[in-house]
Amino acid sequence: MIRSWFKVFYAVEFIGVGVFMPYMAMFFIRKNLTSIEVGYLLAITPFAGFISQPFWGLISDKLNLTKTLVTIGCFVTSVLVLALIFTDSFWVLLLIVAIISIVRSPIHPNVAALALSHLESRGKQDEYGKFRLWGSVGFVLATVFAGGLLFEDNLSLTIYIYSISMFILGVISFFLPDRQVSSNIQWKDGLSLLSGHIELRVLLIGIVCVGVTLGITNQYLVVYLNELDASAWMIGATVAISAIPEIPIMSYAEKLIRKWGLRITYLVGLSVLPLRWFLNMMITDSLVALYVQTLHGIAIGSLLCIGVIYVDRILPVEWRASGQALYVSSLHGLGPSLGLFVAGLIMTVGNTRLLWALCLVVGILGTYIIRHAMYIKSNNTT
Repeated sequence: MIRSWFKVFYAVEFIGVGVFMPYMAMFFIRKNLTSIEVGYLLAITPFAGFISQPFWGLISDKLNLTKTLVTIGCFVTSVLVLALIFTDSFWVLLLIVAIISIVRSPIHPNVAALALSHLESRGKQDEYGKFRLWGSVGFVLATVFAGGLLFEDNLSLTIYIYSISMFILGVISFFLPDRQVSSNIQWKDGLSLLSGHIELRVLLIGIVCVGVTLGITNQYLVVYLNELDASAWMIGATVAISAIPEIPIMSYAEKLIRKWGLRITYLVGLSVLPLRWFLNMMITDSLVALYVQTLHGIAIGSLLCIGVIYVDRILPVEWRASGQALYVSSLHGLGPSLGLFVAGLIMTVGNTRLLWALCLVVGILGTYIIRHAMYIKSNNTT
């Protein structure tokens, strides 16, 4: 039954994400904010997560508050997000978005820590993908069946649905198993986690590079398809189609790891990202470009499943939440923040082809650095 609660948690979490996140920019635009103000509101989310997630990870591991932080984060976010509806002031919105980002930032890495701890106690750590794939299922369903059909005239509905989903997650969190770690761990050990672990440090540098490319594609993919004169239905279908390959990747992750090993499986999944950026540069047919985006799901399935397992393996179990927080803050925090900043500068003088060229270079660099980090592990193990 516990396994089912984890699956339901991930499904509900990403149903909320699929309904809410794609409409944030349009929601703010309809409040008559300037493009620069909307840009700041979008950028503060990953940046606040990058700043706060490592500290939440330390608190989780040191004080044994992993499950508690999930519960509090869900309920508080459920209430705070409603405040977005009742103000049009940029500065008030900026404050609300920043606080929401900080409060909800421990939810995802801490749930991953709980899931990995539960699986490890049963000797099935590599089955994490069977939990996480339900998040992808929820995301696809939300984007396919909801989409603009529900929210075209009333974007506030997305806020209400997201609030309800977060409240439901708070209730579900009561049914998740907690984890226990040694109370003898020291704050200084957590603060020196990066400086004392060269493999993790190098890995996260590569992850930041990959995060740069993901931040750009999340915000500029629609712009790219619009440049190719893609129809409205095609643009709307892209988000769902790009996520569909995540499901089989996560479902068969355990078998892939057993057959090819964790390192090769992870690197093969990442290697499709540079291929995607190269094809985006070359393709001029919107229909072909649509199918190319399925490569996104292969890479994301690897990043959000295989990568999570890999980070968990290279760190002591007492720093499980901290490791996941560092991983998530690099992939979804610092990386996207840097990418969106540079992308904004590039788009003032060019089109999305220049963005894909940047992603190609940075993506290849990130993949090489991650490969090097795993080679450090291989040498140490040998």
